[in-house]
Amino acid sequence: MPHILFVGIDVSSKNNVVCCLPEGDGAKSLSRFTVSNDEPGVMMLCERILLLMQKHKLTHIRFGLEATGCYSSHLARYLESVLSFAPFEHSVYVFNPSLIKVFKKTHFLDAPKNDRVDAWFIAAKLRSGHLPRAFTWSESLAALQRLTRTRYHIVQTLTRETNFLLTNLFLKFSSYSSGPFGKKTSATSLAVIQEFASVEDIVNMSIDNLMAFIAECGKNRFENPQEVAQALQKAARSSYRLPKAMADAVNLAMASNIRIIRSLQEQANSLKKAIEEHLATIPQTLTSVPGIATIFAAGLISEIGDISRFPNQMALAKYGGLAWTENQSGDFKGVESRLIKSGNRYLKYYLIEAAKSVQVHDTVFAQYYSLKKAEPAKYAEKRALALTARKLVRLVDYLLRTNRLYEPKEVIRQQK
Repeated sequence: MPHILFVGIDVSSKNNVVCCLPEGDGAKSLSRFTVSNDEPGVMMLCERILLLMQKHKLTHIRFGLEATGCYSSHLARYLESVLSFAPFEHSVYVFNPSLIKVFKKTHFLDAPKNDRVDAWFIAAKLRSGHLPRAFTWSESLAALQRLTRTRYHIVQTLTRETNFLLTNLFLKFSSYSSGPFGKKTSATSLAVIQEFASVEDIVNMSIDNLMAFIAECGKNRFENPQEVAQALQKAARSSYRLPKAMADAVNLAMASNIRIIRSLQEQANSLKKAIEEHLATIPQTLTSVPGIATIFAAGLISEIGDISRFPNQMALAKYGGLAWTENQSGDFKGVESRLIKSGNRYLKYYLIEAAKSVQVHDTVFAQYYSLKKAEPAKYAEKRALALTARKLVRLVDYLLRTNRLYEPKEVIRQQK
């Protein structure tokens, strides 16, 4: 009969506070100690746990800790795959901090908040059961996740910088949006914004010189550079004029913005190549879905990890934040429901972005998106996109579990 030691660890950037509980309902711990959150500290933790196991003649170890980002990543990996606890069996569980918070409130509404108390409650949660799937670590998926999350961060920063650039652009060139450039951060568009100090410079420039400038910056990709030049001059003529002092300040601000945007674009492209190379080493079939390119597939795979840790597609959807709240009591049932606020924000981002792309490239998803968008409801477009992403979850779950290629005409039904 196994005798289990429950080890709760409250993680911080400097220290790991440890509480060891035996089986049963007793509140008294077998041991409490603190080690540094570094390699010597985790080695000392291993030694003390092994001594405790031998002293009390136990057979199994369950480690529990909260997911605290980078602070818990090393500890979870060392406990799961680096350290040896032989001959004792051990498993590691990484909890969402909100679960520990709720568990704590269900037992003591006025429990104090400190590291020793938190470590005890983590160990108590381990002992109570109803645990998530044990933590497993994959080097390839962890590396891929680091790349995709970094690119996500860069893309979000690029979006903020672009929005700030557009506010200054309206001051400098108020009619630029009616000009010839659909993408305001394209190479040619940024060159025009940076090269000309004012709209008067564009208006006064000869059409031939402006055509030559556009052709050079666009690397001769424009079919009709004269038409582009004329549209640009027309937008310049209808724009507001700025006084010189204000114009100089706006130009300096925009020059700074443009340097940042170009750097971010370069870094995003560099990361894209690295992600493509890394994903090529991981067997997967998500890229067989029209609209799911390398970046989306890599983001989905790295955040989902081992699909077997989710019992079904509903659990995967909830983890990705694509589940709806329910408001019901007695005979009352709320008409409107909102998406839950919990879940993995990176996975939700990649599911939503992938759904946007798939509904453009795949007829099945395009029809479903159009159907939902046509329904009379608030926020029709956002609702349709969220429902399309929820439909995509079922497909992603199926492809990852079966490792099959996507067949557009195949109807996939999974048992709930």
